[in-house]
Amino acid sequence: MGELRPLADDLSDECRQFAVMLRELFAGLGISVRRYAARRYRDPGTISRYLSGTRVPPWEFVLDLLTDLAAARSVPTTPDAVELLRERHRAAIHTSGSVGHAVEVLQNQLADADRAARSATLTEDALGRALLERQHRIADLEVRLGQLEAAWAAERARVETLEQELACPDHDREQLLHEQDRLRQEVRRLTDELEEVRRRGMLAEDRCQLLERQLAAVEAQGVASGETHEADEAEAVGLSPFTHAPPYATAHASAAAPATATAATATTATASRAGAATAGRPAQHQAAAYPPPAATAWGAGPRPKILIVDDQRDNLLAMEAVLATLGQELVAATSGREALKALLDHDDFAVILLDVQMPEMDGYETAAQIKRRPRNRDIPLLFLTAMGADPEHSSRGYAAGAVDYIAKPVDPWALRAKVSTFTEIFLERRHYSRHATTPYTGFPNFRFSDFRAIP
Repeated sequence: MGELRPLADDLSDECRQFAVMLRELFAGLGISVRRYAARRYRDPGTISRYLSGTRVPPWEFVLDLLTDLAAARSVPTTPDAVELLRERHRAAIHTSGSVGHAVEVLQNQLADADRAARSATLTEDALGRALLERQHRIADLEVRLGQLEAAWAAERARVETLEQELACPDHDREQLLHEQDRLRQEVRRLTDELEEVRRRGMLAEDRCQLLERQLAAVEAQGVASGETHEADEAEAVGLSPFTHAPPYATAHASAAAPATATAATATTATASRAGAATAGRPAQHQAAAYPPPAATAWGAGPRPKILIVDDQRDNLLAMEAVLATLGQELVAATSGREALKALLDHDDFAVILLDVQMPEMDGYETAAQIKRRPRNRDIPLLFLTAMGADPEHSSRGYAAGAVDYIAKPVDPWALRAKVSTFTEIFLERRHYSRHATTPYTGFPNFRFSDFRAIP
């Protein structure tokens, strides 16, 4: 454990480059792995896996290594070197297929939601203090105004000839009334702003709860598949994160051939039973229902369905292979119009996965059509797109009513965790609506359609 392990053989180019840079930095310390682990209170095996490339370390570990190297050499680290390491670290994370990547993605989202909740709490306190101060000022002005009016009435009753002298108090009264009106308007504005901040704070808290459930789901997947944070061996899931490009998606379809063959057979049988209603439609434009690989006990009621919309057939096969282990019924559509028809033909959709770049009707327009229907308005909608997750695209996605905006390549662990969490919420709500005398209160403060308020 004191010596460096050799680099792993199955590393991607990005992970290998980042691991080589880490090894060069660590070599500059001139100490063993075990000694450095004792210095930083870390596990020697974990540090050894960081340096061999089998696991991508968190950015905090890289910063600690740069700090120790600068102290050992008495030379500060340049900003260019830090930025280069940062870029290599991001590239290594995006190409890593382990559950650790999914955990880090969800942890970052949870941290963002937590920051939003804490910011809303601080803003709420500040607005509350400002509102209380304005209310005190209004009360003080009302007292002064009453005193002035009483004095003014007494003066008028006592000396009618002093009207010209009383013009000055009249002017003061108008100023006080004007100040009172202004402060009341400000109180109304602050009250409205306080209510909005409270609402956003509750939505942020609910998103924290949702992300915590997704994080627990992805960690449970890692435990079930035999992957642990200490061992952190990459699991062979049968495919890589899928993209919008057909050649990359073709690789997924080839890797997932055994699973999709069963799905294709079941789909053919379903189409045969459908009869003349679908016989005249081209195969590439029919919405296909993919049954799960094995029966799952969902309790009372039919199994929830997941609607997958993508104009690339290879991407549909890749997503079906990723989600097949969850046991839900998958319904696929290759266009926005097929997706709208599938929502009319099927019930019990727990979540919709929607591509953005599609011909004729893109994902944004399809989402707008879905949200106009009262029957489908509250179905959570996740955008999957190769357009990137920059603020311009993600803001447009949230404005269209999406609960999440996920850039390709998609991490399979994170996608399964999100879909599994939304399915659990769907089943809980269905159970409460059928069997409970009180409404569902698992997330009391939000509806899925409100998620666009917290991008």
